[in-house]
Amino acid sequence: MDLRRLKTIFIFVLALMNIIFCAIIYNAQTYEKKEQQIMTESLNNLLAKDMIYLSPKLELPKSPTIYRFYLEKSFGNNDDLIKKFLGDGEYTARGDDYSNETGRLHLSGDEFKFYNLKPTDTITDFSEKNIERLCREEMERLGIFSELYVFSGINFPDDGVTAIFTVQHEDFAFFDAYISFDVESRGITSISGRNMLSGLETSRSESKFFNIMSILTDLSNNPALEKNVVHSIVSITSGYYIGKTAESYRNILAIPVWQIATDTGKILYYDARNGKCITE
Repeated sequence: MDLRRLKTIFIFVLALMNIIFCAIIYNAQTYEKKEQQIMTESLNNLLAKDMIYLSPKLELPKSPTIYRFYLEKSFGNNDDLIKKFLGDGEYTARGDDYSNETGRLHLSGDEFKFYNLKPTDTITDFSEKNIERLCREEMERLGIFSELYVFSGINFPDDGVTAIFTVQHEDFAFFDAYISFDVESRGITSISGRNMLSGLETSRSESKFFNIMSILTDLSNNPALEKNVVHSIVSITSGYYIGKTAESYRNILAIPVWQIATDTGKILYYDARNGKCITE
């Protein structure tokens, strides 16, 4: 057989196989999309009986990939935080507020806010690049491992800007680990955040995560959603959650969760490992 003709036949066979393969993938995707649509419609009908609705624009995210994280907090307890922000000198304590000539620190569980009374920088460049650099330098000075934090952008309050940093792993966020900086022309005027971290290690498992569809069916039984009131689910996000931990512990856990938000501002967290709602 002519070599040129054999080559033509070989190319034709490859092209035909590629067409068949694409058709199989397309049919599989179409079937999966149709199946998802049917399941969503059934779920909507079920939830509607309890006045719970899924926003038409709602997209269901992919599942988390890590079974748990072992985290290390930057500061082990309140004394560490007070010393870092107010220094080694004396300070006045009134309830959850601690202050001296340096500033005022408010503590509430794993959250904090420090008001800096003596900012030292003069800021003229408020570009995102410069604000991010300034804040990362401050994080390093405080002993926070800035490489763990992703710059999420800036907001514009009445005076200056607020720079927001969140902890992320791949495409997944840690919902309760963040730091924000209020920056004015005279420098950083306040720092606030929750669960400041200096390290994390992953822990994988062969265990399957709960499907988000099965978790959504539990919403009608959730006491956090008031009965006989319309609730619209506006977002569902997968990520990781730390929750309440003993303040004296530096080593803590973060677990995979589904974050479900309603149009009334209600935020629910469901453990992706067992499908149970997390309550604090």
